[in-house]
Amino acid sequence: MRQRTERTLRARQNHVMNTDSALPFLLQKAILESASVAIIATDDTGLIQVFNVGAESLLGYAAADMVKLLTPTHFSEPLEVMARAVVLGQQGGDSVAPGFDALVYKARRGQEDVYEQTCIRQDGSRISAVVSVSALRDAQQSIIGFLLIARDNTARKLVEDRLRAAALLQIRQRRCPARDKVRPAFEEVARA
Repeated sequence: MRQRTERTLRARQNHVMNTDSALPFLLQKAILESASVAIIATDDTGLIQVFNVGAESLLGYAAADMVKLLTPTHFSEPLEVMARAVVLGQQGGDSVAPGFDALVYKARRGQEDVYEQTCIRQDGSRISAVVSVSALRDAQQSIIGFLLIARDNTARKLVEDRLRAAALLQIRQRRCPARDKVRPAFEEVARA
């Protein structure tokens, strides 16, 4: 009886130890298989190393067509990347190359970086995304890559645009006593 109890106890301990060591792997797998956000990891040069199911869904590319082949600039709106490089260069006082460096400029310097970006899907359609960028560092704190997490922002932008248009329409339709007093004079000048 005692031997059986000891075997059962050892078996449970082994199970717990195996479960504990597998937990980080299982969590990592669950995160990467999440379809609700795009998770893209690059090496320090920008070459994509991880392109999760959410990235495939958001951008329409298969991971096999992206990993170790392209950088995130492939699906970034080029004019926005160039504008971002100019603005970041003005803010930082140095030159920022348009391209991958513009996408990771703040993260490379240890700063939090969350920005809106237009992404070009594989089919050519464009979506608005909120992108968060972090530097990935090794034990010596050297940058070994970057993590980009993106979420589709298209629906929110559409709602904001509709609310802005409705507010402008409401302002235009609202009667304004000061404007109503001045309007006849402007109309008279316009007729002359």
